[in-house]
Amino acid sequence: MKILIAEYASALGLGGTCELEGRAMLTTLARSFERSGHEVVYPTSCPGIETGRPIIVKNDEEFEGALESKADAGLLIAPDSMQPRLLEILEKNMLNLGASPNAARLAADKLLCTRALGQAGLAVAEIVEKPDPADAGCHRYVVKPRTGCGSEGVRITSFARAGPGEIVTRYREGLHLSASFIAGKNSFLPLTINRQLIDFEGDGMSYQGSQVPYGTPRADELWAWAKAAAEVLSLSGYAGIDFILGERPWIVDVNARPTTSIIGIVRVMKEEIGELILNARLGRPVKSVTIMGTFVFLKEDLGQLPIM
Repeated sequence: MKILIAEYASALGLGGTCELEGRAMLTTLARSFERSGHEVVYPTSCPGIETGRPIIVKNDEEFEGALESKADAGLLIAPDSMQPRLLEILEKNMLNLGASPNAARLAADKLLCTRALGQAGLAVAEIVEKPDPADAGCHRYVVKPRTGCGSEGVRITSFARAGPGEIVTRYREGLHLSASFIAGKNSFLPLTINRQLIDFEGDGMSYQGSQVPYGTPRADELWAWAKAAAEVLSLSGYAGIDFILGERPWIVDVNARPTTSIIGIVRVMKEEIGELILNARLGRPVKSVTIMGTFVFLKEDLGQLPIM
């Protein structure tokens, strides 16, 4: 099959660690699909990734045009707020290997996503509509953009005040973990539980990298929550759910697209991630994967990692 992998940050040359993460994910997926016997094409504005065939683009309009190229199937990685519209374009032209536009739209809106999960009975970092009474003691809150990627624009504060386009959730203590999986029609394939390496500085927090996988005796509990959340949100393809693991697992974010953890997963998993994604979409899912060893990476070092 001819597979289009459209990764926005590297295609448009956005710079910084955002582009490094995007290029690393693009390379990881392209090489996996090629090892599985597929032809890979991808949009880019700069030198290629030494695999697949580049489609040269110079701006957003040409990136969208690449989604109309002749391919059998496509996988999109783009900022959450852009995913729904771009997925609609992709779906008109080829088999979509990722989330549906509607699922991506719901996951991208942290307010609506959190409410949907909470109404389904899942533990979430609940939305705080107004500050707690002063006599209830000091409380901590997380203020974050209603739409956005990872830890960008997130701050921890004692004041439950949200600016335009922000939401406030209750702060929870615990381990910062993520669950990476592949969802298909009537299938759910756990890949790895990962520890997120978070840097806390001042009132801000930033994602620095991951340990893949992270061993925890509570893995079954996390997978049960992840599967339930995937069903509530109708996720498909590769996706990741971020948790705070304390006295219980609290869901704090949902990524309805490939995440940076995939860079570590391919280094510890025997199976090919590309073939797993494709087979899940075609209704040929596997029941489990083989994980061997552990891989730790920092996002600042992604440009120097050995190519897989």
